[in-house]
Amino acid sequence: MNLLEYYQKNVVLTDIDTVIWHGKVETYTPAADSEDSIEEIAIMTKEKGLIGFRIDEIKSISVE
Repeated sequence: MNLLEYYQKNVVLTDIDTVIWHGKVETYTPAADSEDSIEEIAIMTKEKGLIGFRIDEIKSISVE
């Protein structure tokens, strides 16, 4: 999974707790720039605002 391909796109993301999130990917952080050396994105949701996800917290993601 390459999270960069979702940057600035509306997505449906299912996290590892099977919670489904809808929103636009607002930020992308490559592993080299991440504090934990893990690729990350943050999506802007209507329900909770901006929420960050590490790649290991994402069960699935698709463009909406």
